[in-house]
Amino acid sequence: MESFLAPYSVDKCPKDYDEYKFTLPELYRDLAKEELREDDSVREKALAEMRQWIVENPHIRKCRTDAKFLLRFLRFRQFSVPMACEALERYLAVRELYPSWFKNLDCNEPIMKEIFHNAPFTLLGWDDAGQLVGLSQFKHFDGEKHAPFQDGRFMVMLMETMLECEEFQIGGCQELLDFTGSTVQNFEKWSTTDLRIMMETYSFVYPLRYTSIHSAALPKYGVPTIDTFMAFANPKMREKVYCYSTVAELEKHIPPQLKPIEYGGKADMEELKRTLWKRVESHREIVLGLDRMEIDVEHYACLWNIEGASPSEIAAGPMFKQLNIH
Repeated sequence: MESFLAPYSVDKCPKDYDEYKFTLPELYRDLAKEELREDDSVREKALAEMRQWIVENPHIRKCRTDAKFLLRFLRFRQFSVPMACEALERYLAVRELYPSWFKNLDCNEPIMKEIFHNAPFTLLGWDDAGQLVGLSQFKHFDGEKHAPFQDGRFMVMLMETMLECEEFQIGGCQELLDFTGSTVQNFEKWSTTDLRIMMETYSFVYPLRYTSIHSAALPKYGVPTIDTFMAFANPKMREKVYCYSTVAELEKHIPPQLKPIEYGGKADMEELKRTLWKRVESHREIVLGLDRMEIDVEHYACLWNIEGASPSEIAAGPMFKQLNIH
């Protein structure tokens, strides 16, 4: 069984792992201790146990075992090794079973560049509490030109990029959703299956830590789609969602130092866009390298009663239902 060391060298000898060193500001050390039960001793022990589990798992053939990657799942599950291993297994299986959504996430792909240029999602920066603040302007997703799985792939590419950032793993994120100016097509293009896959990605498959989600100005014609979308969410995630009728109410939750010019602040959205794209480009090889991981697809397809090694997205419903059992 092969192991991927950072960034992607291959080695079969676990004793050669580089020693992990916590190099983040004290704010994140304190957050890690208080919210995730992480300290040097806990981290070292958990990483060793998780690596051993990967080595001994006959259904995982190739997997990254560098600390930064495994800490995604350990931090997500507050250093419960069994739960982190379960989360990793789910993540690997979904990527392999649904490659059209989760593999070959290349920022150089023309459609990826096109969606990014439209700027449907921007990272505003880090607030004083250490969390990342993201802003999505739904109107900038093309309601007619791009298929749901293309928008979904774009967001997954951003998630993979940001999960390489330990500040993001520890501090979590606050999401701001502005539906101003969105069209009927923005909502109607999403089928129930598309909505399920995307929400399951956000709330069950990817190790994302949400502190809060604030949305505003949802038009009436978008309510049925969003209601369906939220029906597939993790119950804990639904508790963190706040809805407002006006953007003015949403703006109250944007940290003053991060507020964009169009929302009454000083942050330049174009500059933020350039900064994010540089980060995406710098992580291109790492994100594409995730495709080198391998699992026993037949085992997982049989485990979740899926016929064939490459099920179509139509099977997403029953498969995700099995995946969500905790």
